[in-house]
Amino acid sequence: MKLNTGSENQQVEETVTMHDVSRRRFLTLAGGIAGAGVILSAASCRRTPPDTIYVGSGDTALLNYLFMVESVLAAFYSRSNTVGPQYYGLTKSELELLADLRDHQLAHKQLLAKLLDTKFMGEIVTDLASVTFADRTDTLKHAIALEDLAVGAYNGAAKRFTDPNNVLLIAKMATVQARHAAYVRDILAANTFSDSTVVDVNGLDRAYSPSDVMAILKPYIQTKLDVTNLPA
Repeated sequence: MKLNTGSENQQVEETVTMHDVSRRRFLTLAGGIAGAGVILSAASCRRTPPDTIYVGSGDTALLNYLFMVESVLAAFYSRSNTVGPQYYGLTKSELELLADLRDHQLAHKQLLAKLLDTKFMGEIVTDLASVTFADRTDTLKHAIALEDLAVGAYNGAAKRFTDPNNVLLIAKMATVQARHAAYVRDILAANTFSDSTVVDVNGLDRAYSPSDVMAILKPYIQTKLDVTNLPA
């Protein structure tokens, strides 16, 4: 199953149950993200094969890197919503949750692309063949893994930015990803939203280096990438 990330951004109708009201509050995007400003560092010039996308260097590379993370998540949730009605065992509330998460990832993608402006790497092609979308458990397990990875990616990227405006923005976006991860985890197994697999001994969410994250994301991305100057 090979899939391009889509641009669908359908609004999900609010349900009347208290569970859904709580869910939507829980997933509310951190205020002020859309209007945040950022000064981008210049990417160094280099020769890259014509079939390969150069992600840049420094802060530019980090923003493009997070765009890739969001692209995989957006593709995953877009596909989830496309075949959602065919799932065995997914509830109406869970399907609406997946739609909410899709919309958040698409919003993050658009924001990062706008911030990058002329340094934007462009869309990538994703590969979701490893996901069995017709199975509730497999779908939710992939959602958990991808959301946990996204949280770690944002946390790891935050300390590598040189522009403090970028650090503030990424910290806000990281909190949104953390809400996603916590809620999806709790759907599959209650009270696992902050267990030891995602929280360290200090009670903090884990932070992953870009090189570690890219190694995990590699099977999900078809596009050839030059990440030579991505801060490690």
